[in-house]
Amino acid sequence: MGMYTEFHYNAELKRDIPDDVRQVLEFMVGDREQEPATPEHSLFTEETRWRFMLCSDSYYFDADTYSTLRDDKQGGTYLCIRCNLKNYDGEIEKFCEWLRPYIDKCGGEFLGFSRYEESEQPTLIFAT
Repeated sequence: MGMYTEFHYNAELKRDIPDDVRQVLEFMVGDREQEPATPEHSLFTEETRWRFMLCSDSYYFDADTYSTLRDDKQGGTYLCIRCNLKNYDGEIEKFCEWLRPYIDKCGGEFLGFSRYEESEQPTLIFAT
């Protein structure tokens, strides 16, 4: 069956993110049906579950899966992730690494956490 990892992540994105990055994020949160071209990064391989990782769910965690990419009236773009997935190929770490250049946060600021199914303590995620 496999073990799940809970993933909560929230960040404001930079105002000048490239259209291709936005399209990938829209696809990953379920706002775009057609799969976009993917960048050169280890997250985007056939072995990883990148296509549905932000919409994945299980019965192992109490929180509902709900991931969004939204624009506010002041011009900010926010990515909010709550999901749980089988993180067998380090998809969570690869996702955070790939997205880091597009996050409007300084190093050391809190972004979220991940928590393995059998762990009592979460792993905190900070901007690097």
